[in-house]
Amino acid sequence: MLTMKTSLDHLPDIKQEELQDIVTIILEKTGKKTEMILLFGSHARGDWVEDRYTGEDGIVYEYKSDFDILVVTTSVESAQKWAYWSRVEKKLQRNELLRTWVSLLVIDIRTLNNELKKGRYFYQDIQKEGIMLYDSKRCELAEPMVLTAEERKEEAERHFQKWFNSANSFLIDFNHAFERNDPLKAAFELHQAAERFFMTILLVFTGYKPKLHDLEKLNKLVIIQHRSFVSIFPQSTEEEKRNFILLKRAYIDSRYDMDNFDISKEQLEWLADRVNRLKELTQKNCREKIDSFINP
Repeated sequence: MLTMKTSLDHLPDIKQEELQDIVTIILEKTGKKTEMILLFGSHARGDWVEDRYTGEDGIVYEYKSDFDILVVTTSVESAQKWAYWSRVEKKLQRNELLRTWVSLLVIDIRTLNNELKKGRYFYQDIQKEGIMLYDSKRCELAEPMVLTAEERKEEAERHFQKWFNSANSFLIDFNHAFERNDPLKAAFELHQAAERFFMTILLVFTGYKPKLHDLEKLNKLVIIQHRSFVSIFPQSTEEEKRNFILLKRAYIDSRYDMDNFDISKEQLEWLADRVNRLKELTQKNCREKIDSFINP
């Protein structure tokens, strides 16, 4: 039987209290649907940051690490109630007692164990580095299949080629739609390019591809992997926030709510500049990560 760390002694008292509150809120909302609650990422490893970060563009960004929480549910059905879990996450994020932003990932115990058995290193890293905050004792984690460095590199390279090329194709399609003055089509293609660049990063760094189209959540997951991505979609002005919201909305509204979705040429140009920057950073950081599997 696999055992996991349970101690939070490396964290300040106030963060330990926050995590206790998070567990209480999740269990109050979910009850017996929850088998395990795990802390992973920077707060589990002890390398979280709360500072100001200067990007390669010279702009100073404020960055604070989230609490990355994995909730393991009893069934696939309960894990896939996306709207329900989104409400739980928002309840945590709006709680005035919590100073640290909370990001939830949800998976059922059967899928989690299958991923461990397949050698999915995102979940292996959580099992190895994560901290068990709550355990119902009704389930056990499977023994993970450990990939060699060569296997991990091959898998990451395969993911990179597939998803980076796909993202680039959508970026080309965006340019065609933009040139023929089709803003709705252009916005959708740009959303898809950004989503696929995000997926490229997550697959190369973790072997994990979430079932998400929400660019805000994908952006947060990517920043966990490499802080340089914090500069891609800045949120320091109201205009920047509006532009990013438009890109988020483009996946649905540019196709199904066309009468209420308006995006200007200037907004598309600004967003395209950010997505092209995302492309550059994706290629650079993914190449470095792939090489690091053999040469750590």
